[in-house]
Amino acid sequence: MKISKNIPLRCSPLLLSVLISANVSASDPFSACPTEAFVIQKQSNTPKSYGVNLATGSYVVLSSDMGTGNGYNGVGFNYHDNYLYGWDYASGSLGRTGDDYQIVALTVNKDASAATAGNFYVGDVAISENVWYGYRKGKGLFKIPLDNPASYNMTLVPGSKDNATYNITDLAFHPTDGYMYSISNGSTGKLLRIDPATAEATNLGTVITSTSGNFIFGAQFFDPDGNLYVSNNSNGNIYKVNVDSASPSAVLFAYGPSSSSNDGARCALAEVVVGDTVDFGDAPDTYGTLLASNGARHTISNNLYLGSSVDNESDGYASPLSDDASDNADDEDGISMPTGFELGESAILLVEATGGDGFLNAWFDWDQSGTFELEEQIILGERIDDGQNIIAIDVPSWAKPGPTWARFRLSTQRDITPTGGVGDGEVEDYPVTLTETGVTINYYPSSSTFTTLAYEDLYPDQGDFDMNDVVVQLRIIEYVKNNKVRRIGFEAQLAAMGAAYHNGFAVHLPGVGRGKIKESLISWSIDNIAQTSSPLETGQTNAVFVFAQDLSDYVTLEQGCEYLRTETGCETAFRTTWSFDIPFDSPVDESLVPAFPYDPFIFATPNTDHGLAAKNVVGANPGRQLEIHLKNQAPTDKFSSNYFGARDDASNPGASQYFQDENGMAWAIEIPVDWKHPKEKERLDNAYTEFVDFAADSTGNTNPTWYENADNSLIFNN
Repeated sequence: MKISKNIPLRCSPLLLSVLISANVSASDPFSACPTEAFVIQKQSNTPKSYGVNLATGSYVVLSSDMGTGNGYNGVGFNYHDNYLYGWDYASGSLGRTGDDYQIVALTVNKDASAATAGNFYVGDVAISENVWYGYRKGKGLFKIPLDNPASYNMTLVPGSKDNATYNITDLAFHPTDGYMYSISNGSTGKLLRIDPATAEATNLGTVITSTSGNFIFGAQFFDPDGNLYVSNNSNGNIYKVNVDSASPSAVLFAYGPSSSSNDGARCALAEVVVGDTVDFGDAPDTYGTLLASNGARHTISNNLYLGSSVDNESDGYASPLSDDASDNADDEDGISMPTGFELGESAILLVEATGGDGFLNAWFDWDQSGTFELEEQIILGERIDDGQNIIAIDVPSWAKPGPTWARFRLSTQRDITPTGGVGDGEVEDYPVTLTETGVTINYYPSSSTFTTLAYEDLYPDQGDFDMNDVVVQLRIIEYVKNNKVRRIGFEAQLAAMGAAYHNGFAVHLPGVGRGKIKESLISWSIDNIAQTSSPLETGQTNAVFVFAQDLSDYVTLEQGCEYLRTETGCETAFRTTWSFDIPFDSPVDESLVPAFPYDPFIFATPNTDHGLAAKNVVGANPGRQLEIHLKNQAPTDKFSSNYFGARDDASNPGASQYFQDENGMAWAIEIPVDWKHPKEKERLDNAYTEFVDFAADSTGNTNPTWYENADNSLIFNN
């Protein structure tokens, strides 16, 4: 059934005329291969025909009564004679329709299977052969050759009854490959490729999924490029699927007429044309501006638009090549923004509409990602009156300051997306600038220094207590306005690693729920390389940010060195760096944010050995069950409480005492300077003798600057 793509057109792809000439007889075919689609709907038992511009979804009534008192379904456009053919329920036979849109019942001779098959609502006319095909679930695939008008014979395609198991409400012939295609009904639409010789269907995968209700695609048709268009009965939404793609998927393409009874036909060899009365947006094409990107577009209506003017384009003119700049006719005149846009504050929009009785939808690219996302819709189907309308919006505190874009769409369609075609109204795109004023930036320990975090990873044994198994330098940034923290930042670097075991590093925010974080807008990098995965750990009540699951992955050792910057001669200058910017979903009161330095900790890398002592406590390699926090910082949800009181640990959760031994010595310490840690195998309390008394005093008043007085022979000085 394969045919060449070089099929000569018997007709020119001209726009379908929507006016019926009085001197054309009922039997005349269409004089051209129409570029618009035919949609047939049964309303009050009367078939009604529409002409639909697939590019925008705009439609006109072609006939309010097609001359029969029942349904007309399984309709297809016949490229061979330029008639429509479909199943006429009134006569229980095939019907033919010419350019007067009246159904003429045809006499069809049926074989035994066809005689008992009943009526058909699924069908189309082939392109490579002059044959109408009709499908009915459980009955089979039937064919009626159309070459001889004096004798139409309907027969069952051999073997097709056994294959007639799929649930569809229309199908369409591909313009070149000879197969029929359909998207099945239900909450998940599957793309089916159907062989007309057997009715055997190949499932090409799910191309669309509904979050509410089921799809019923009653009208389906092709264009010459292998794009299948399907109309959902319940709302008229038209989806587009390139069936020739390696991974086909459906995109919402336009908004057409809706009906509980819906059928469609189209000349599959005609291009989908925009026409000369369509308005496009002009934002950069990443937002969906050009037709090839399913850009936002509206059929121009004299009765509804933004501002005082609207101009037409054959395609979008994406910034910086907007049509406003090229023809000096700026039709972006419907929206005024008198207040500007300050993060976390309200803003006023003045919306001027001509015609009124429409709905406004609007999007702001708050995160400057180059796309309009679902959560960035700031006006949702708000009714607009003729003249000036005042609308207040809230600029989220998590938005990113700087230049970005906004899109406004006015139409009689209430619920629309930022892309796709609409049958009336106008789209206007605006460059806007987001600002951040009155924000105080707090640095810890300062904007130019780091605090040092040092860990002993032999917990719950005290081990060699050289406090250099992991040494991280950390800087914290808080952005505060009106005593509320809007976002936080981290800058960190790996200063040393004297561990044989594998450890990860993370920061915990006690008291700040995981849901308080605007996870989709977290930006972070390692050595200035942007990361795409989320650092916000799952399975946690509070927010936990994982810098690395295994710090060993970021260590490059000099030849002859066993550890990083803990042995003489291993003083490499390179340090892996991390940078985070973390917005809150809504500002958090300063009193709820933990004190600096929050709760930085290390943990055992999952699926790696961490010593027999750690293993015996939980009966396996500990992984995330083993965490080492600063003294008296409670662990996260993933920590195993079996470690409390094990071996050298003297934690007492009831007294809020954690990660210390009986002498108050901890497995993690913070020194708010660029600190010089002990050499490998040199104990901290030998290198810094004042530390012992400091650790024993729970008030921290004894030897508070112990870290300034070192035995220089025992510390790493490079």
